[in-house]
Amino acid sequence: MDLEYMGKYGKIIGVDEAGRGPLAGPVVVGAVLLEDNKQLDILNKISNDSKKMSERDREESFKIITENFKYSIKIATPEEIDLYNIFSATTLGIERALDDFDLKDKYIIIDGKNFKLNISNYECIVKGDSKSKVIGAASILAKVYRDSLMVELGEKYSEYNFQKHKGYPTKEHIEKIKKYGIKDFYRITFNPIKSMILNNEIKFNRNEFNVMRLMRIGL
Repeated sequence: MDLEYMGKYGKIIGVDEAGRGPLAGPVVVGAVLLEDNKQLDILNKISNDSKKMSERDREESFKIITENFKYSIKIATPEEIDLYNIFSATTLGIERALDDFDLKDKYIIIDGKNFKLNISNYECIVKGDSKSKVIGAASILAKVYRDSLMVELGEKYSEYNFQKHKGYPTKEHIEKIKKYGIKDFYRITFNPIKSMILNNEIKFNRNEFNVMRLMRIGL
């Protein structure tokens, strides 16, 4: 696919995200510029799907990509996710990542569907990370970077054990939330957190959340 698009458009930028589903932490967007066949040869030695790679393989691929390609990694915060919804926050992250590139004479391919950007030279590709090596590379950047952020958060807030679940809604994570409550790095518009807040089932400090954020869940 990448070779076909390079032949048609020249240079292409692959974009993917990590972290749309977790209850905590940001959504992270990675973008990678593919400029020539030499770079494509590098990508052909790397797995497409970051989710199927071991942590070690992802980190090694991350190093290869960041050393050989122009790239960008950007986030949208939990607060932005709550205020704008996860899809709009992801779109914001995509726009921030693309701002790092000169988009003239480049074509952007984004994993997913229905993203609306204020540019014309792009398209969304469902399951793009399995079809395009450069989208796959972007997914590796997003995944590794987000995991590192969650590990750092877990070192500061060890009670949540973020190193293990990275903020996803595992059974263990839900039990931790019930026991320790939530802080401002949680997404309060996501269930079951939203329902637990409204039913007074978990502890949280209102002062950690701005008024607009609380209004989004009816508080």
